[in-house]
Amino acid sequence: MMDPKKFRELCVSMLILASALIIAFAPDAYLPMLLRAFIVPASVGAFVVALLSVIRRKWWVAQSALLGGAIMLMQVQMPPARDAGTSASSGLRIFHMNVLQPNTAFQEAIAQALASDADLISVQEVGPEWAVELEQGLKGRYPYAHIEPRTNCYGIALFSRVPFAEACTITMDGAPFIEALVDVGGRPVRLLAVHATSPISYGHFRRRNAQLERLGEYLAQGDTATIVVGDLNTVPWDRAYQCFCVRAGLRSTTPALQRTWPSIGPFALIPLDHVLVSAGVWSSALSTVDIPGSDHRGLVADLSF
Repeated sequence: MMDPKKFRELCVSMLILASALIIAFAPDAYLPMLLRAFIVPASVGAFVVALLSVIRRKWWVAQSALLGGAIMLMQVQMPPARDAGTSASSGLRIFHMNVLQPNTAFQEAIAQALASDADLISVQEVGPEWAVELEQGLKGRYPYAHIEPRTNCYGIALFSRVPFAEACTITMDGAPFIEALVDVGGRPVRLLAVHATSPISYGHFRRRNAQLERLGEYLAQGDTATIVVGDLNTVPWDRAYQCFCVRAGLRSTTPALQRTWPSIGPFALIPLDHVLVSAGVWSSALSTVDIPGSDHRGLVADLSF
């Protein structure tokens, strides 16, 4: 008869390994998608459990946690869009921030945007108050703007010190996205500021996927150099994200260690905010910055052409 302590350890080991396998390989449905979004923190947690189990000489638990963490981490694929051999003829700096609509740290967030010295600034969760504050705070250095305030946390704005050849709002399943055309070094570049629906319910999950699918089909119709920036409410290892990139002909610039939400001081858990680029556009640098009062970290992207 097995020792009760050993039996409990075996049960814990099986539970850890089964959980890791479910997170890594479950079908691409709503609940597994939510779990897989946190696969990197879950992997780190499994490795910590493995280390503690070795210290306590719980060998079965240690092996299961180590194997489970490795299996989960193997699912994370985030190839950066970089090419050291490309000689850039021109460049563009983009600053992106999701300000969190109830946030009232207007001046602090605007100061962070100004400090980025970006050519274009993408802002999300722009309510009526934010629209007024942003316009007043940025118009001196960013005279070109397209603002679509909303009261439902899906307002959006784009500010530029480069003139817009065109700028308009496109609506995808109820969400306003901004499309702008700018001149960079004598070539047209299309930029889209996007805030996809947060998958807080199954219905929202389906809406987010529909938005990304429609946007991918829309972007595939043109051959202009394209940049998509925003809170896509998905992670690079999510099937919806990968299908969107393939459909639109875009590449992810998300580094393996980039995390933007939820922001806890200088840290965050998962990458929800992204910069994606088409052929001929390369990411020379991408970093995250603190956005005062927000639950997201911001992005500063240096792109070359």
